[in-house]
Amino acid sequence: MHRIARNAALSGVLLVVACAAGSTAPAASQFESWVAERYVAPFRAGEAERWAEVFADDAVALHNRRDADIGNEAILGFGRLVAETFEVSEMDVRVEEVRVNGDWAFTRGTYTNEFRFRETGEPAPWGREIGKFFMLWERQADGEWRIIVDMGNSAAPTQ
Repeated sequence: MHRIARNAALSGVLLVVACAAGSTAPAASQFESWVAERYVAPFRAGEAERWAEVFADDAVALHNRRDADIGNEAILGFGRLVAETFEVSEMDVRVEEVRVNGDWAFTRGTYTNEFRFRETGEPAPWGREIGKFFMLWERQADGEWRIIVDMGNSAAPTQ
């Protein structure tokens, strides 16, 4: 009986180790990198097409001062509008929390940004902005993680 219990315990430990080793869920630091490299960097550089690649085809973006952008094409349109109209003079995004559960994950944090009109260099009418964000990610059929919901809420401008 002792041998059976020992073997059962050993089998349980091996199963846990095997599951952990086979886990394909990215670490929190991976999502932090993706926010910086796949979202912030291209948006700040005015590279709308590269920025839109981080979104799923059916994603929803809930950005400040506009209606919801539903679908990747609408989100790309927003990115192009921003890139044509503004230079992003400041964009500091801090991921404060990441949770991963199977094929779903979320990132939550804060941001500070400032936009200037390309033609004049004047600041956008809303001024320097501080806010918070929430991104819901989903592992797609191709194995890539993409944003399916992107929501930001600004506080009062700090100007």
